[in-house]
Amino acid sequence: MVELEIRARRRRTWLRRLFSLLGWLGTLVLLALAVPTPLGPPPLGVTVVSGPSMLPTYDPQDLLVTWRASDYPVGTPIVYGIPAGQAGAGLNVVHRVVKVLPDGTHLTQGDNNDHIDPWEPVDSDVHGKVVVRVPHGGRMLRIFGSPMVLAVLAGILTAAAVLKRPEEDEDPPIPPWWRSRHRKRHRRHTRPVAPAVSRAVALAAVTGLVLGVVPARAADLGQVRSADLYATSVSAAVAANPVSYEQTLTSETATQYCATVVVTNHSDQAVQWEVTLNIAAAPYNAESIASSYNVTTVTFSANAWRVRGVDWNAALGAGQSYTWGYCANRPAGSLVDATTTVNVTQSDAQSYCATVTVSTTSTAWIRWRATLNRSTPGITDSAYWLAAQPTNTNNMTSISFDAGTGTWVARGVSSNEYVRSGTNATFGYCAPAGAAAPYVDATLAVSITSQDSQQYCASVTASTTSATYVKWKATINHSTTTLSGNTYWLNAVPTNFSNVATVSFDASTGTWVVQGLSYNQLIKSGSPATWSFCAPTNQSAALVDATVSVQLNGTSSTPGGQYCATVTVSTTSTDFVKWRAVLTQSTPNLTGPNYALTSQPTNFWNSTSIDFTSGSGTFQWRLRGAGYNDLIKAGSPQTFGFCRG
Repeated sequence: MVELEIRARRRRTWLRRLFSLLGWLGTLVLLALAVPTPLGPPPLGVTVVSGPSMLPTYDPQDLLVTWRASDYPVGTPIVYGIPAGQAGAGLNVVHRVVKVLPDGTHLTQGDNNDHIDPWEPVDSDVHGKVVVRVPHGGRMLRIFGSPMVLAVLAGILTAAAVLKRPEEDEDPPIPPWWRSRHRKRHRRHTRPVAPAVSRAVALAAVTGLVLGVVPARAADLGQVRSADLYATSVSAAVAANPVSYEQTLTSETATQYCATVVVTNHSDQAVQWEVTLNIAAAPYNAESIASSYNVTTVTFSANAWRVRGVDWNAALGAGQSYTWGYCANRPAGSLVDATTTVNVTQSDAQSYCATVTVSTTSTAWIRWRATLNRSTPGITDSAYWLAAQPTNTNNMTSISFDAGTGTWVARGVSSNEYVRSGTNATFGYCAPAGAAAPYVDATLAVSITSQDSQQYCASVTASTTSATYVKWKATINHSTTTLSGNTYWLNAVPTNFSNVATVSFDASTGTWVVQGLSYNQLIKSGSPATWSFCAPTNQSAALVDATVSVQLNGTSSTPGGQYCATVTVSTTSTDFVKWRAVLTQSTPNLTGPNYALTSQPTNFWNSTSIDFTSGSGTFQWRLRGAGYNDLIKAGSPQTFGFCRG
């Protein structure tokens, strides 16, 4: 008797059936959300971050799950494609919305960037907002998402699904008698192959979902095409470099310049561009980079500056161009003598101010040095010669000064330190006028302003016929017009004078040499200087006999009788002279015995008696001024009087 082991088929519980149903539903939903439809792109997407522009929010290689929404308010991190017609069109960006314009345009910026993106995506350009972040999920996706690995996994899963279950899942052998008796029941419980095939199809669908759900990865600023996810970038540094560049100076000074650089991809495929510039060559002549934008330095030396694009412009599409820029520093050169001209802008008898223009014929920038001396155009006049280094200056720095030759060497400051042909520098200074000029004898005109027997005062005008300023000196002596009379001769330097300084005095000749002071030492035609002095009247001047006229105020009826007389003394001299009057028996109105003087009268005034002599019928009485009236000249007589008896 054959014993049969009859094992009842394991029945599926309702819980297993529910899980299976939910799995199928999840698969279908996932396929519906991730697969594009004729109505538009799928609402669900996956993006891999590849740059630092969203640090610290997202790290490179983070996996981001996105969901298309009806709107994306400010602050929402989104993934969008660069709109057509804009630089990098078609590439993807993961950044945060910072502003939504009224027309629906979104302005975005990376959390780690200091500038707003140049692109302006609208809703149709946005793949979705970030809803899930899987840290470093991009690395696993790279491994398990490669075509080779996915193919192997799909094969394994499909094989596992198609092959039979392990033995415990198979039905036991059924004896003939049982088969005939329970044919219907057996037929009803026989497992078809269809479930295994359906599992394989589902697994293949999920595999396809993984392949299709990775539409792109976002670079630092999204500059990576979805098609390039696993592609190797073409370097611009290959032997046949498909990228060229052209740079243009936009502004420059002697110490810095700025330029724009246009890089162009001449190939028929996208490249990660990289170029090398020689900024040390003319006309750039740079030694370092001051600033740059939209470019990253790879290596630097003055004659080989190697750069490549930043995150969002690193990839350069076929036939595409991109513009970036930089500013560079130029080295300070050695000092070079420049051409110097001077324009006197203000001058008087005390000081002058001038503007100095520095120029060169060099087409390259030079660091200028200017030399001013007595032969420099514009200041050859001796009034502008320098006796000391000016202290009132602007836009320059003094290097040296030679007092012996009046040579002043100066250089520019940071604001005007360099010149080249067609570009001049200016600086200014003020200096004392005539400080180093030689003295020139002036023509003098003297006017006596007051005088008496003790002193006189005079006003002097010093003039010249020179059309330019000269530094004057004046000489007063016995031949000076108006002062030639011996009463004006000087026996010593006057103690009361103004607006001049004494240079020298010669007592033997009475010669006094003076010069102007700092404020009036320069004169020119039409611009004289005036000064004055007072001096004692020359007490040792010779007495000059004056013309005497006597007027009797009373008459004497007898010799020796009493009478009075007024005497007027005069001269034809145009200069003052010290007068002396001589009265004798023959003096008009004193003739005759009744008016003869037998002795010197004791009653006289406004005069000083010199001597008196008398004889038989004759007399001579000599008198001079009393001090306050001892000077006369033509038209300026003096009077004195006496009484006899």
